[in-house]
Amino acid sequence: MKIIMTGGTGFLGSKIVKRLIKEEYQVVLLKRKNSDCGRIEEEMGKCSVYNVDEQTEMGTSLSMKEIFQKEKPHGVIHCAVRYGRKDDETVEVAKTNLLFGLELLDCASQAGCDFFINTGSYSTKQLSCGRMTQKIYMADYTLSKYQFINWGEEFAALGKIRFYSMDLEHIFGEDDIQGKFIRYVEHNCVHNVPKLELSDGMQERDYIYSENVVDAYMKVIENLENLPKFQQFQVGMGQPITLKEFVTMIWKEADSQTKLCFGERPRNDNEPLSSVADISSLEVIGWKPRYTREEGIAEMIKRDKELGIL
Repeated sequence: MKIIMTGGTGFLGSKIVKRLIKEEYQVVLLKRKNSDCGRIEEEMGKCSVYNVDEQTEMGTSLSMKEIFQKEKPHGVIHCAVRYGRKDDETVEVAKTNLLFGLELLDCASQAGCDFFINTGSYSTKQLSCGRMTQKIYMADYTLSKYQFINWGEEFAALGKIRFYSMDLEHIFGEDDIQGKFIRYVEHNCVHNVPKLELSDGMQERDYIYSENVVDAYMKVIENLENLPKFQQFQVGMGQPITLKEFVTMIWKEADSQTKLCFGERPRNDNEPLSSVADISSLEVIGWKPRYTREEGIAEMIKRDKELGIL
C-alpha cells in the first residue's frame, strides 16, 4: 500500500513514517524545502520525496494534483499543522490547517484515493456546533481544525473518499519539539535545576505516549474495510490525570532533586480545565495502549538520553 504523508518530518509524523516503512508500506513524503529532516534521516532514501514549495524532478514543476496522478497513492495521512501561537498568524494558520488540507483532500479524492486520515485535536471539543460561544484556547488553530473536519465529513458523505480524524489528546514522547512544556519539564528535572515554577497543576489532561498514538493510526489503516465512510476517533488513554500528577511522574522517573513549585505561575488564559478521550471507538477495532504513562515516561527519558537531547 502506498501512502502520501504530510508533516512527516515533525514529532508525531516522523514516528508514523518510521512505522510505515518498518511495516513495508510505500511512503510518499510531502514536505517544505527547508524542513528539518533530522528525525527521519535514515528513512529519507526509502521514501519518494516532494518539496511542495519549490520545483521538483529536475526543474519540472509538479502541482499537487500532478504528484497524486504520478504516484497513485491508496491514501493520505495528514499530520502537517500550524499552531499559530502568535496573534499575527491567523492567515497562515488558515492557509496551512484549512486551505492546504482542502487542496490535499480534493487531490486525493480526484485521484481515487481510498482514505484520508486527518490529525485532529482535543481542542475542537471546545466548540459547540461550530460556534465560538466563549473565548477558547488557541482559537485560530482550534477553529481551522474543526472546519477542516467538517469538510472531510462532507467529502465522505458525497462518497468521494473515506475520512477519519484522529483527535489527539496531549501527546508526549522522545525527540519532541524544543520549547514544548513536557520537554521543558523533562530537561529541567533531569538536570536538577534548583526549582521549577509551575501553575497549580489542577488541570486534568489525558496524556498519552507517542507510540500508543502511532499504534492507533496503524489500527485504523488495518480496519478500513470495517469502518464507516466518516469517523472521528478520540485518541488518549481514556483516563484523566492532573498536570501536577504527570509532572511528578517525570520528576520521580528522573530521580530529580529539583523542587517543584506548584502554584507560582498562573494558568494560561482560556485553557480547558479538563479533557479526556472517549476511546471506545478505538477499542472496538482492537486498539489498546501498549505503554502505561509511567512506561512511556521511562522510554522518553531513556531515548532522549540516547539521542543526546538531555
